[in-house]
Amino acid sequence: MEKHKQISRRSWIRTAATMVATVAAYPFVGATAHPATYKKIAKAVVHYQDHPSGRKMCGMCIHFIPAGGVAGHGMMGDMHNMGPGMMKDGTCQLVEGRIRPMGYCILFAPI
Repeated sequence: MEKHKQISRRSWIRTAATMVATVAAYPFVGATAHPATYKKIAKAVVHYQDHPSGRKMCGMCIHFIPAGGVAGHGMMGDMHNMGPGMMKDGTCQLVEGRIRPMGYCILFAPI
């Protein structure tokens, strides 16, 4: 079983406060703010893992951005473009770093 990295209480509170502030500000900035301007959340904070949790996996999450793809479509969003490349690591709208399609975190939201 994979061990989770310990994070300090201060770091967790700072990240949680950032998330709350971002959500609270969303109605005021709406679609006018570019997603790249938001600070992404560390993998440790959202308990990211490189394997699915049951049937929940990043590739089937609304926040997953497949390699060369569009957010909100997951790895199945472009059915006519399926092939060996569809299992490449992508990114996430919310979590920092490279994200595996078969990974999982607590922010999972099904498509």
